[in-house]
Amino acid sequence: MTFRILCLDGGGIRGVMTARILQKIEQQLGSPLKKHFDLIAGTSTGSTLAVGIGLEKSPKELLNLYMEKGLQIFPYQSLFSPKRLPIIFKYGFFGPKFSNKGLMAILQEQCGEKTFPDITPDPNKLMDSLKILIPSYDTISRSPVIFKSWCHDHWYAKVPLWEICLSSTSAPSYFPAHRIEQDGRIYSLIDGGVCAQNPAACAVAEAIKLLGKYSDTSIGNFIEQIKVISIGTGDPAFPIPWEKVQSWGRFQWALRIADVLMDAPTDIHRYVAEQIISGAESDSELRYIRLQLRLPLKKPLLAMDDARQANIEAVLKETDAYINQVKVQKKLEKLLANW
Repeated sequence: MTFRILCLDGGGIRGVMTARILQKIEQQLGSPLKKHFDLIAGTSTGSTLAVGIGLEKSPKELLNLYMEKGLQIFPYQSLFSPKRLPIIFKYGFFGPKFSNKGLMAILQEQCGEKTFPDITPDPNKLMDSLKILIPSYDTISRSPVIFKSWCHDHWYAKVPLWEICLSSTSAPSYFPAHRIEQDGRIYSLIDGGVCAQNPAACAVAEAIKLLGKYSDTSIGNFIEQIKVISIGTGDPAFPIPWEKVQSWGRFQWALRIADVLMDAPTDIHRYVAEQIISGAESDSELRYIRLQLRLPLKKPLLAMDDARQANIEAVLKETDAYINQVKVQKKLEKLLANW
């Protein structure tokens, strides 16, 4: 038995990288992605991609979504743009950079009123029943909320998919928090990237738990049954020198803290997932791959909210150069050979 996991990082408009890499993977697999995974975990922009795959959309369709609708989500670059006036009037100048109306409309268009049971109709089936995992964070309880499509008895099973994706994509400083009231309780939900920008560790933990329900073998054997493809949205690796950061106070950190908080969990969750997978006796290279390109130190390419056509094309150019590297292709082919 092999339990196959796909993990998709957050990263705003840089989700075009993920969509492009998914195109390559689907091409190598030879049929729709949904048929080749048992669990797909996606954070923030990755949640939109994960749900899209669950709703049988192709990577090409998902890529076109970013290219055609990106400016509806991120319509300007400057905080001083006249288009931002409605946000300033509602929340003040130091409110979110964007309204979530454009993002909400796109998610509603993509998901309709479908809920998790539409993706995972039989939650008791381990195999041949795609499962979706999406992290978010509740500011009221001050704790992560991990949405799981196979938990039909949880409060969020009745919540439309578009709201779950909106909850996971409401990045602090970029979008307002999303409010959900369900079963007499209020949730104030923000981007899952603050707790699991890379959802790999969450996915591996849930896979072990799920496998444990259907087997009495040891935990080591569970781990050896797991295969993971983890896809990032580019490593910004934009240095903040000590000489600069040592003197920062509240105001300077306020301008950069969202980016720092989104970057840090990515590496922590990668580390945890890799340590678990590599801890098994069999060849971990045949069971785990992390696809993450290092972005050039050019600010437009680093931005999570630059949806202008020229920037998207530049990001895709970098992605194509990365995925076409011989060493990357060989690693991917090696993993997919017995997928």
